[in-house]
Amino acid sequence: MQCQLPGRYEYGEHTADISIIAYGCTLEEAFKNAALGVADLTYYVNRVEPREYVDVNVSGDDLEQLLFNWIDEFIYIFDGKKFAYGDYFRELAIEGNGPYRARALVGGEHFDINKHGYRGLIVKAMTYNMMEIRKANNYWRLTFVVDI
Repeated sequence: MQCQLPGRYEYGEHTADISIIAYGCTLEEAFKNAALGVADLTYYVNRVEPREYVDVNVSGDDLEQLLFNWIDEFIYIFDGKKFAYGDYFRELAIEGNGPYRARALVGGEHFDINKHGYRGLIVKAMTYNMMEIRKANNYWRLTFVVDI
């Protein structure tokens, strides 16, 4: 008997995403808050101590690609290196006018579920879905979606 496929593929509803809106008086502050917003989905950022620092250095042709690469790097730092980062950003700078570069020294420590907790969500990937970067009034507003 020959297999009767209903089709080659189909799309279903997908609800495994979370949008994050990050704010900052400067673009650098908004990028920092975006990274903290991602981390705070998984563990309690305020429980992290700056025992060591990692270098974060990413680039992008435009601000959207820069934000994508920035968040993607923080997902890797946590998921790949098991490094829980906190609100310890040194030498945070965004340079360029297209292409751009973002860099920072970010403090934290090895992730310990007993110390940092677990909020029930693991961020798997950054997306371009609904991404918007704009200056509103006197502050920056970054909107983006991560896959959980």
